[in-house]
Amino acid sequence: MRQPLRGGDAISTIKIDAKKCKGCGYCVRFCPKNLIYLDTVFNEKGYHPAVFGHEENCTGCGLCGLVCPDLAIVVYKEKDKNDSLPQRKTRCKVPDLRHC
Repeated sequence: MRQPLRGGDAISTIKIDAKKCKGCGYCVRFCPKNLIYLDTVFNEKGYHPAVFGHEENCTGCGLCGLVCPDLAIVVYKEKDKNDSLPQRKTRCKVPDLRHC
């Protein structure tokens, strides 16, 4: 099930594959908004899979997808309302290596 989320200026979507999830709980511990919990029902493999709730409060940070060892969580970053990808301006200062 795909659920649209607002994360900053971009729209994010989180998908949790209950068949892949082994219920390790990393996503539960790392979600800064405490929006993920382990289901009380077993999946096909006998694990309590992660469930995503209160999606309207999600920031779309993507930590849940990064910490999932089973690749059961995917965070999709989609286009914003203006149909363009959000731009992030970053300026990096390159060090002068001639004096090393």
